[in-house]
Amino acid sequence: MEELGTPAKLADERMGHADGSVQARYTHVTAVMRARLLDGLTQLWEAAVAERRAMAPRSPVAVLNRLLTEETESAVEIVSQTSPKHR
Repeated sequence: MEELGTPAKLADERMGHADGSVQARYTHVTAVMRARLLDGLTQLWEAAVAERRAMAPRSPVAVLNRLLTEETESAVEIVSQTSPKHR
C-alpha cells in the first residue's frame, strides 16, 4: 500500500490498526481513497499473476492453476469486496 501512495488513515483501517493521534481523529477515509486503493491493488495482482504465468503456465495448486489457465482461455473477473462494516 505504501508504494501505491495509500493515505495512512486508509492503510491503518485496512490493516485493522487504531491510531489515537489528533491527525487520525480528524482525517477520514473517502470512497475515492478506497477506489484508488482497489484499482492499485488490482493492477498489482494482475501483474503478479501475469509474471507467475510467464514463469510456468500451470500449477499443482488448484486455485492458482485455475487462475493461470482461465486467464489465458478467457478473461477472469476478480471481485474484491469491502468489509461489511464499511458498507
